[in-house]
Amino acid sequence: MKQNSKKAAEVKKVAKAEKKNVLINEAEVKQFIDNRPFDDVVRQFAQKEWDGQTLEEDRVYHLNKMAGLKVAIIKDNRRTWKRGVKMMSACMANGMTTPAILVLAKLVSDWGLAVIDPTSGRELTADELDGVYCVMEGHGRLDGWVNSLVYTSKQGGEPFDYHFIYKHYDTPEDFGKAYVSTNADMTRTTSKDRLTIAGARSKNPTIISYLNKIKNDGTIAKASFFWTCGRELSKDEVTKLTYEMEDAPTFDQDTTDALTLCYESFKAQFGNGGAEKIYRGVPAAQWCADQINKAEDKTAAAMAIGEKVQNMSKDIYTAILTARTDKKKHITRDLSIKTSLDLMMQA
Repeated sequence: MKQNSKKAAEVKKVAKAEKKNVLINEAEVKQFIDNRPFDDVVRQFAQKEWDGQTLEEDRVYHLNKMAGLKVAIIKDNRRTWKRGVKMMSACMANGMTTPAILVLAKLVSDWGLAVIDPTSGRELTADELDGVYCVMEGHGRLDGWVNSLVYTSKQGGEPFDYHFIYKHYDTPEDFGKAYVSTNADMTRTTSKDRLTIAGARSKNPTIISYLNKIKNDGTIAKASFFWTCGRELSKDEVTKLTYEMEDAPTFDQDTTDALTLCYESFKAQFGNGGAEKIYRGVPAAQWCADQINKAEDKTAAAMAIGEKVQNMSKDIYTAILTARTDKKKHITRDLSIKTSLDLMMQA
């Protein structure tokens, strides 16, 4: 037993040392990029200029030999610093085992997904998409490649070879089917990410409303479920919506309309001065969903809530805004906010 404990301690010690010995840190990369567009960063390292010819299928291209090529990425694709570093380490050690896939950026945009510059993060407008290609598969490796540019510029050596193939699709719908097949199950780990696919494909008004609250107002995904659907959706329901199955869930229009009224009331009352966390968060959204779901006349209930929110006292407003968890009394912040909202309705 002592020997096993000793080995475990040694493993932890090594892991801790490796963690400290990071190849590169995020601040270095951000400083190096300095908000420059991707093609400007590539040109600094490229071995040769792109000839400007339209990309062809069944041909492998090498990004470090294509200065001037306009490349975008899909905004909603999962991107994390940890993932980019992991990809950099793997590809610098072993190279890219499979090429990335690029498509026309205009097809991606027309299908409903936003595209952004890989380094500056700026979202490209429809007018900027001519001649631009977009990564369909290989986002993590592209992040890793950018990291490797920064690393090798400081430590010496060569960045790994980011190579790719071009895939042609005739229509946005053809691209969409391929994108879902290639990416949806591999990289979409949250309901929000997977419902972005559903929103782009089906234009379901309830899902669009759900996504807009997140995209435009910064609402937490779970809260947006309550504000829009009156409940959280299960993984199975999200899958059915994503793939437009016949038994996909439908939503009661009276409920969604009433919740929209509630949402706008809370947004108007808590929309500034640092109070946005209230309508963006879960407690108020869940409280409203509970009130609307049990109401017989949902519109009347929503209007009553809206009036109370608009005219709430300063004491209740402050109590909601400053709510905290009290471990000694076993009262959570969520419960504290909901209790204040109950008092608001009784006032």
